[in-house]
Amino acid sequence: MDEIFEYRFTRLDPIGGAHIDPPSVAVYETLMVKGPGDRPIPGLATSWSVSQDQLTWRLRLRPGARFHSGAACDAAAVAAALERCRWGDGLSRQIWYWDPVDRVSVADEATIDIRLHYPYARLPTLLWGTHTAICNVQRRAELGDDYGRADADGTGAYRLASFAPTLVVAERADIPAPAAAGSRKAPRVLRWHSRPAQSAREQAVRDGAGSVVRAVAPGCLPASGWRYHEQPEVSQFYLALNFDDPLGFADLSLRRAIEGFIDRRALVEAAFAGRGDGRRSPVPTGGALAMAFDPASMHPMPEAEARAVLDRLGFRLNNRGVRERDQREFRISCVTQDAEPFRRLTGELARQLRRAGIEIGFRYIRPFEEFYAACSQRPQAIVSKWLWQDAIEAVIGFSRSDCAADGGGNWQAARLPAVDAAFDRYLRAAAGLQLEDASRGVQEAFMRELPYIPLCSPAETYAVACDVEGFDPVPGTLYPRYDRIGVTGG
Repeated sequence: MDEIFEYRFTRLDPIGGAHIDPPSVAVYETLMVKGPGDRPIPGLATSWSVSQDQLTWRLRLRPGARFHSGAACDAAAVAAALERCRWGDGLSRQIWYWDPVDRVSVADEATIDIRLHYPYARLPTLLWGTHTAICNVQRRAELGDDYGRADADGTGAYRLASFAPTLVVAERADIPAPAAAGSRKAPRVLRWHSRPAQSAREQAVRDGAGSVVRAVAPGCLPASGWRYHEQPEVSQFYLALNFDDPLGFADLSLRRAIEGFIDRRALVEAAFAGRGDGRRSPVPTGGALAMAFDPASMHPMPEAEARAVLDRLGFRLNNRGVRERDQREFRISCVTQDAEPFRRLTGELARQLRRAGIEIGFRYIRPFEEFYAACSQRPQAIVSKWLWQDAIEAVIGFSRSDCAADGGGNWQAARLPAVDAAFDRYLRAAAGLQLEDASRGVQEAFMRELPYIPLCSPAETYAVACDVEGFDPVPGTLYPRYDRIGVTGG
């Protein structure tokens, strides 16, 4: 089976890889899987329990589990993998989404314990996260930088056969797998092809060159033989302004004035031909807790007021129609990804800000490793996109104050105590109404303080050949489960 994907592929390494692409979901397993309604279902862990004080989660692992290499995937191997996921390769702090965790320990050969600093109802979001997939860290250490290219040692339904940035091939692993229903057969080989140009992906649909094609418009589908899936993607494009820059982006009034000129609906039209979400919140429509907050309850700064604020801050229009202060024109240098949606979005964003007398220039950098390396240099501004199964857990890493360091993605050095406090309440909230209320508090604090400026989110779209079954995206997840896919008729 062939799947056409919209990016070049990064190495299949849940610990050090720059991005999680579909092949990783086929090759690796997570301890839990995100099910409908944000309910955890078994993955590599078959069952779990929580202590009376809510501070210890005990997880029982699948008996006899082995990595593709044949090495045992027992409790010791799983604990070692989790610790490496937690601390990465020499980070100065643990990765932010591990912050509620105190320690991971082996209870017995088939059981691990996860001890928390405080009760954390959202622990399953960590354990089903694609950056917490279980790999063989011993094999990873043996291969070094070649891991994820020469080999990727997981326990998933498929094993890596070959890797290139434009083509990844995986073969069905010799492990027990759920029986296909009816006449369905699990594909013996999966191939993922990189086609960054939308025109090339849509041509692949017309030519029947793949069984699944991502990120296409419905108009490209032939009259028969295909079905189309569309759902809100749990992702967000955003503009991050460096708080330490001499232009003064740490001033909330300046951030709010800049946001006042942004027309999110126009961004959605320009970048995604209208198939997306211009919701004014750090949590897009695809996020499970989005509806706890009504963006209409907090209005952006009106344009007239925004112009007055820029005047008050000393940014006056010159004879070129560009604002300047102290003989320095208001120009923003921004790094972003060299990909079609980014180019369309940033072109429209530049047009909108130019109306305010603000010029923004973009340096387009190849995703993902090179782009993230440029972000780590703390440029003046960034237009980036996060893609995560759980929105607030992602946003924490890109905006909390202590994530302006290794192990976090707060490249703009936002330092906002009110936002930090809202995140802390969220992390400690009990499930249900308390969590919903805390998520509302996060969104309200975020839009008051604007640690970064949320822009918009695309719809996730798939064209799927009618002989492929089980490839049905679950809302709030990144990619379908490849262990459930079947092809009819052979």
